Amino acid sequence: MSTQNNTAGGSSTDLLSSIYKIQVRNEDKISGADRIFCEGQQASLYRSLDEIDRWYGLFAEEAARYKDSHKINYTANGKVKKSDPYRSYETIRTDYTDFEFKPFDAIDKLVEKNCGAVTAFARSIVAYFNSAYNVSVPYPGIDAEKLPIGFRPVYQSYVDLVIEHLGGRSFRDTAEEELIRRFHGAVKPGPWSKVKPELKKDKIVFPDVISFDNFWPEKNKLEYNSRSKLENFCAGIAFCTDDTLDGGASVIIWFDDNNVDVSRPYSLTASNAEEMKFFKNGRIDVRFKDAKTAEACFCKLKLDTLQLRDDNED
Repeated sequence: MSTQNNTAGGSSTDLLSSIYKIQVRNEDKISGADRIFCEGQQASLYRSLDEIDRWYGLFAEEAARYKDSHKINYTANGKVKKSDPYRSYETIRTDYTDFEFKPFDAIDKLVEKNCGAVTAFARSIVAYFNSAYNVSVPYPGIDAEKLPIGFRPVYQSYVDLVIEHLGGRSFRDTAEEELIRRFHGAVKPGPWSKVKPELKKDKIVFPDVISFDNFWPEKNKLEYNSRSKLENFCAGIAFCTDDTLDGGASVIIWFDDNNVDVSRPYSLTASNAEEMKFFKNGRIDVRFKDAKTAEACFCKLKLDTLQLRDDNED
């Protein structure tokens, strides 16, 4: 019996040790500046949560006066469950206690504030890494019904989510893969398309990238959904020419998405991509400084991997 208990205890210890080592390794994968930011965020959060806890304690103490009269109890997250005493209609009152301040709404509001602060903290940590490294880590969900007053999250939990998202890759490799994936989302052939991006000497032709708003035919105004597609498209062009991860439509000089000029090409700020020409049918042509650069961009963006839909496919 003793041996079994020792074995079980050893297994538990080994498991905790393994988890701890994983956390240490994940912590080592972020920079000193990253760690300083996260620690600062956590300290700031704790100050606010301490203040929420202080007020919650005061109101909960006050609520104890109504434990019997209102049948007070609490949910998992600290909100109040109560039953108001029955009061028959009276023209002449016996008392006015129902007009007195009671702390129930304040307690519930503090619970909501507590959850809001923890949620904002989680999002802030993830948003920092997304912004700093141009990755797209999903924001974690917080279960508002189960998050108790007094809970103190640690930033390492959200760093773990970031590192898990990387899947063993570096921040840079992950950011590049995500950028190319978004770029492909903007330029991949549609279900019924018979054409795909094509390399033509010093130019790459991208069919069916954008659409114009039918309500403004005289102005060539971009459709709402096409705005984000164009941002992702331009990010890809900036990446393949300048190796930058934060490019966007600002690479197009004097471009106005409310009035796109299809009569002439636009000059670009990218060093090796010179012009971008828009067409009424949604096609975009990008001309590079020479054919070699165009081919290198075609390969870097993995455009050769895009396939037309197989007509025989179910």
